[in-house]
Amino acid sequence: MKHIETFTTNKINKDIKIALLSDIHYHDRFSTRLLNKLTKQIKNSQPDYICLVGDIVDQVKYKKLDKLITFLSNISTIAPIICVLGNHDEKSGSLWTWKHEPNKHLIEALNSIKNLHLLEDATYQDGNLVFYGFNFSFNYYENCKESYEEFNYEANELKTKLNKSNYNIVLFHSPINIYDFIKNNPNHELAKSDLIFSGHMHNGILPFWLSYPLNKIFKTNRSIISPQKKLFPKYSQGRVYGKPEGYIFEAITKLSRSTGFYHLFNIFFFKNIEIIEIKRSNN
Repeated sequence: MKHIETFTTNKINKDIKIALLSDIHYHDRFSTRLLNKLTKQIKNSQPDYICLVGDIVDQVKYKKLDKLITFLSNISTIAPIICVLGNHDEKSGSLWTWKHEPNKHLIEALNSIKNLHLLEDATYQDGNLVFYGFNFSFNYYENCKESYEEFNYEANELKTKLNKSNYNIVLFHSPINIYDFIKNNPNHELAKSDLIFSGHMHNGILPFWLSYPLNKIFKTNRSIISPQKKLFPKYSQGRVYGKPEGYIFEAITKLSRSTGFYHLFNIFFFKNIEIIEIKRSNN
């Protein structure tokens, strides 16, 4: 089951296809079969770029990354990988007692892969198509519980400048505050975003077959629960309509291994990439 979402713009010279995935939550016993399935999906889609929007690993303690490196190395031969980190990529502990821990093993692994570009307040540019990625702190995700105030503070620490004449695709793991921030700060560099890719919300634990029609019919991104345990959160799943536009990926792993017993319920969810098409318009 492959889903295609289409956006249009007059800022690009040719149509572009992107394979989007997020929230792999890799761990020592991760399924090789699933990684092979994702590789096949990407290969069959023949994208121009692959975007990976954080939570690559479930937590820092998982240091045996051989299968993950093989997977990323294989798909990097299909198209350039543009990626950012998520909150799980830089923390360790358990569901209720997380602590910050820089993930040197993951960073070294990602930097060793040819044709993979890890963005930290940085851009990857191909003509007038620009990918911009940034990451926020453990403090934002865990101590401040993704408060708007902390988002505002950390967003104003970003240094990269964007050109409004380019088509700017922004990669940021969490969609929770970024759209409201852009609305409230029209002069900030992030307001030059054309399209935002994120993950993190795991579709609010809604299955895709239910979230997709809700998103399309009612143009809503609400679902059941957020990672911060808030009910019916905004920006939880699917397409984001407006300016900037966006897409929130449903997660490869809905329930991570760090949820304990609950991760067994992953068998009830599909695990597929998304295809994003950006079509050139003449308007």
